[in-house]
Amino acid sequence: MLGVVLAVVASLAYGLSDVLSGAAVRRHSTASVALWSQLTGLALLGLAALVVRPALSWPVLGWGLAAGALAAVALLLFYTALQRGRTAVVAPVAGSGVVVPVVAGLLGGEPLAWPAALGVAAVVAGVLVVAAAGDGDGPDTSGSPEPADRPHRRLVRSSPAPAHPVPADDRCVPEPGTSSTRSSVVLAALAAAGFGGFFVLLDLATTSAGGSGSVGPTLAVALAVQAGAVAVTLLAAAGHTRACLAPRPALLLAAGAVGLVDVVGDLALVVAVGIGPLAVVGPLGSLDPVVTVLIAVAVLGERPRAVQVVGVAAVLAGVVLVATG
Repeated sequence: MLGVVLAVVASLAYGLSDVLSGAAVRRHSTASVALWSQLTGLALLGLAALVVRPALSWPVLGWGLAAGALAAVALLLFYTALQRGRTAVVAPVAGSGVVVPVVAGLLGGEPLAWPAALGVAAVVAGVLVVAAAGDGDGPDTSGSPEPADRPHRRLVRSSPAPAHPVPADDRCVPEPGTSSTRSSVVLAALAAAGFGGFFVLLDLATTSAGGSGSVGPTLAVALAVQAGAVAVTLLAAAGHTRACLAPRPALLLAAGAVGLVDVVGDLALVVAVGIGPLAVVGPLGSLDPVVTVLIAVAVLGERPRAVQVVGVAAVLAGVVLVATG
């Protein structure tokens, strides 16, 4: 039961992170947001490691670094998709990667009772329905024109121009007119595959660490994952100019918020994977697109289509079935 709760906590954290990231990558480069948010997370985990001093083994480091590297690739694809498309469409498509850990867990022989299996099916179907019912290229239905005192509602609309644009030759943000719903969906689908594979590698890392979700092994895995992610992001950042990556206050504030929320999600997810079956924890830890849609409705004022409401309801019903199955 604790694994289920922590997996849902991870989804809540990642869903909030998606919304914050959607705002950040439309004003800064994908690599700069990813880099500074990951460095924030690495610093927090490093401080914790100095206190706890977790034991690190080669299997934990290997699987953890691999998981972090794959997650970083998926994250950069996801951020690029957010730059080109709408958050309410991109986030659910990226969340369809829940299929990967489910298949991996079942192939690995993990038991799954029929209520939980039905719940997993409902979760997967709901996420896919939300994704299929995205805004597309149709008219914006988020309500009346945006008031001047509600600039944050731009998060759920078509890609806005950056509030503080950087020179185009820095390749920090896409030039006007480069947004594309089709390319954003393709990138989000590739990100989904990466996020799904991340769960599989994370499961191998937590198994190697042992400890059943205790503090030391959890921190060791999270630290290895974060280090792998930073390494890949540094390679991606090498393609940008210094001006693009410069730690401006606005960038540090946005990336720091993303990094802090991501650390909460990472720690909750590592513990959840360590104490629960992957076929259950994986889908529940991938509900961030649903959380993103809910935030868009409750906070950002977006009005989803009826079919999106059906998809979210299916996912919530699936959560109850998984938790009680």
